[in-house]
Amino acid sequence: MIDEMTGVVLAGGRSTRFGANKALADWKGATLIETVVGSLLAVLPKVLVVTKNAAELAFLSSERVRVIEDLCRDGHPMGGLFTALSGLETRHAFVAACDMPFVEPRLIEAMWHSRADYDAVIPVWRDRRQPLCGVYSRGCAGLIRASIDSDALGISRLFDTLRTRFMLEPEVAGVDPEGLSFMDIDTREDYDRAKGLRP
Repeated sequence: MIDEMTGVVLAGGRSTRFGANKALADWKGATLIETVVGSLLAVLPKVLVVTKNAAELAFLSSERVRVIEDLCRDGHPMGGLFTALSGLETRHAFVAACDMPFVEPRLIEAMWHSRADYDAVIPVWRDRRQPLCGVYSRGCAGLIRASIDSDALGISRLFDTLRTRFMLEPEVAGVDPEGLSFMDIDTREDYDRAKGLRP
């Protein structure tokens, strides 16, 4: 258990392409978001769930899970990231999106162990940075707030300023050979395909 890091699940999106709140979609007898939260709780003591509607996800609340209202009402993940880091009790957070059912706990551990004194640890898979499956220090909150205020909402831009440790594909493959941690569900087609990947 990584006692010095908090899990964060971002669940503030509008799910427009999915057609319903995908966080609540059925996932093998649970909801999609319960599955993601469970993956994080396998290695982290506590999880923050950031959402636009805390009442809707109140069923997740427990001794180890806290549901909080997004401070930013727009549907971009930067607001959720800022909200989580602003209320963080630990120095670091592992951040995942609520539509990523295959987050590999061993990947979380590997990123934690490679953090050194970096502001962020971000995996790279198939030549793409994966900012919604990364480790962020609490100190990133100020820069994220400034980016939101200036309407610079692309998370990838942060890494031009933050001290970022990119975990490259060969490293990722050692703990997640198929890179399924980064599979997110945007559409019903994505959902059907993902449900067929693992029993």
